[in-house]
Amino acid sequence: MRSAGQVVFVSRNEGMIVVHHDDGYAVVELIGDEGSFSVGDRLEGDWDALGGEPLFADGETLDAYFQGSWGSRDAAVQIARNTGGG
Repeated sequence: MRSAGQVVFVSRNEGMIVVHHDDGYAVVELIGDEGSFSVGDRLEGDWDALGGEPLFADGETLDAYFQGSWGSRDAAVQIARNTGGG
């Protein structure tokens, strides 16, 4: 189910983000040239999804790959760093 979230981590290559949402922290890979995000940006998505799902930002629909959701910010950031380049 689509809900709001806020970016709390962006990898150095800007290909992975961690989004804080009501139920925890989602690790999301941005597919292709899907723009860039900064810490604090507001997004919408289905944070419980796994695999390819749309991500919504500023009225645009973006391609993303949802890696999963964790209860801890530190755990989600570690997954994003290990998966997508720090």
